[in-house]
Amino acid sequence: MNIATNRLRGRAGRRIAATIVAAAALGLGATACGPDDGAASSSSSSNAPASQDASTQSTSGGGSAASDNSPSEGGGVANAGNHKVIVGKMSYLAPGKLTVKPESGGMEQAFFVANATKILGAAAICSDDGGAGGASIGDDGYGTAKCTVDELEKAAKTNSVTVRVTMARKSGAAETVEEKYHP
Repeated sequence: MNIATNRLRGRAGRRIAATIVAAAALGLGATACGPDDGAASSSSSSNAPASQDASTQSTSGGGSAASDNSPSEGGGVANAGNHKVIVGKMSYLAPGKLTVKPESGGMEQAFFVANATKILGAAAICSDDGGAGGASIGDDGYGTAKCTVDELEKAAKTNSVTVRVTMARKSGAAETVEEKYHP
């Protein structure tokens, strides 16, 4: 029994100690990246202007779709890595599932339309003008009229509407679909 105890204290003890030290180092490293960690981390996240068009941005890791990692109005970029922004032609795939082909090239990206998806039209999807032929657009050139999922799917079936889709990377659900106005 004395031999077993000595062996446990020897090699196994060193392994356990090494595991504890590694876990402690990882724990300290994870907490050291907080908001009080100096200017190095905050300066790299605020280089891109908030109004930059998503079609001119590129994803990290060599992806083909555009991504928006810039801070939004009134907020930081705490969840910027969790979202993807793609600007391109929208197509219908199935009920509640659409695709967008990036203007910048690359592969078509499928996305889901969830109950919480905010759909904003300019003219082709829908508009606030009551069918008078006008457009509902904001200063950025994207739609401002609130549209239904049925209107979105009908427009997607034409394969001619350009949209900006902000989607969650993990779920693939669109958070916003905004029509890009083109006369």
